[in-house]
Amino acid sequence: MKKLIALATTAVLVAAPVQSALAAKKAPAHQHVEGTITIPQGGNAAATCVYRTQRTLFSQGGPNGLVGYTFAVDPRTAGKPFKLEASSGVGMDISFYADMGDPTDPTTAPANIPYETPGPGGEAGTVPAGYPIAFVCMTEGVNGSFSYMAGKGVK
Repeated sequence: MKKLIALATTAVLVAAPVQSALAAKKAPAHQHVEGTITIPQGGNAAATCVYRTQRTLFSQGGPNGLVGYTFAVDPRTAGKPFKLEASSGVGMDISFYADMGDPTDPTTAPANIPYETPGPGGEAGTVPAGYPIAFVCMTEGVNGSFSYMAGKGVK
């Protein structure tokens, strides 16, 4: 009888985490990232971001939020809608990168998909599959904040 009770207890203890993990995998994905950026980058003629600056700074252990903001994209949101909202009066762009590449090489950039609508405001689109890194930058304004949402509940 003791062996039966021990076996039943073990089965319950093992089954609970497995069921919990399966439920988490089936749950719709949602990602939410908030941040601030101090300095705008829109210094080129198209007023778009120069992501090499943020890639170089971030890859060398620099802080997020100075000239851009870097974060890992939840792969479960690939193919789902995203929205990048910017605080009032600032312009924010986002680019999804396949990898960091060599940020010190000015002649090449890793594969990327940019969303760069000129003017104040943010961006919206679809999270691309195979691009696990996101860079956000500010093209106009100073000390701007953003909110990135992707996946479930984003329209």
